[in-house]
Amino acid sequence: MSNVSNQPLPSTQHAVLIREFGEPDVMNFQDNVSMPELTDEQVLVKVAYAGINPVDYKTRQGKGWGADNIRKNKFDQGQPAILGFDVSGEVVSSNSAQFVVGDKVAALTFDGGCYAEYVAVDAKLLAKVPEGVTLKEAGALPCIGQTALQFIEFADIKKGEHVVMNAPAGGVGHLLIQLLMEKIAQDGIKVTVICSPEKYAKLDKLIDKNKLTGWIDYTKDEKFPDLQADVLLDLVGDNAGVRALSVLKSGGRVNVLPTIWVDKLKEAGNERSLSVAGYAAQRSGQDMARVLQQIADGKLILHIQHTYPLSEVVEAHRELQKGDTFGKIVLNASA
Repeated sequence: MSNVSNQPLPSTQHAVLIREFGEPDVMNFQDNVSMPELTDEQVLVKVAYAGINPVDYKTRQGKGWGADNIRKNKFDQGQPAILGFDVSGEVVSSNSAQFVVGDKVAALTFDGGCYAEYVAVDAKLLAKVPEGVTLKEAGALPCIGQTALQFIEFADIKKGEHVVMNAPAGGVGHLLIQLLMEKIAQDGIKVTVICSPEKYAKLDKLIDKNKLTGWIDYTKDEKFPDLQADVLLDLVGDNAGVRALSVLKSGGRVNVLPTIWVDKLKEAGNERSLSVAGYAAQRSGQDMARVLQQIADGKLILHIQHTYPLSEVVEAHRELQKGDTFGKIVLNASA
């Protein structure tokens, strides 16, 4: 089935291109960029908003699977690449029976291409945006929303367990802490957070902090308390993750994002027989629909710190790299 807008599509678009890896200024906002071509079971989306995530700037720096894909599929062929894995917008052409022109949709796509006016997305990754959710919210949600849902299921927290998590006010973290509050009510778990006083204060906008078991201020606590906790949800990794291991009981479980820190944490926790597992989000149209509905139903609050026009993507990346974002930063593709 083919479904094409009555309005003729442009022959070119504006987009953010990179031709090499490096600092934020390797990204160039350009006009007259070629339009994406649809293959079977793909949908062409006119981008409204594109969320930015740490994986975006790491890819831009040449790190991880995103950079490997660009190197292999673009740079090695002498072609520029377009970053961006989060998208919301409107369907303008469809090779899928699931979606028709005019549908408002959102997706997490590991193929990139979302820092642009138009992007082609596999239909199986898309979900329709429900009433009560804005396209700005939908564009900020794909990576962090799907990751938070999947990560808490992956962690397999048991009734009554004591869970410690760091970075509770970041992109994934500010959704994950809300999901943990549900488990406090349902399963009687205990939750302690590790964050700065500034981030701790901001949690008032998301949760009832009286329900937390505790708070560790990493900016002043030289040594973290031995809480004999069962589970660490580590959203930072590296030395911060290693430092947080001391809260766990012997044989405790560590679940870490991103997966690149698994070996370092395993080595650090070896003496106390800590079980360390990394998690990487899986793209899913079904999970996209699930988390969009949780926003629509008011079960999750999504915080957007700042919106930049697509043409100011360099400044947006610099802001995200500071590491003190509360919630999400998004790009407005039509501004």
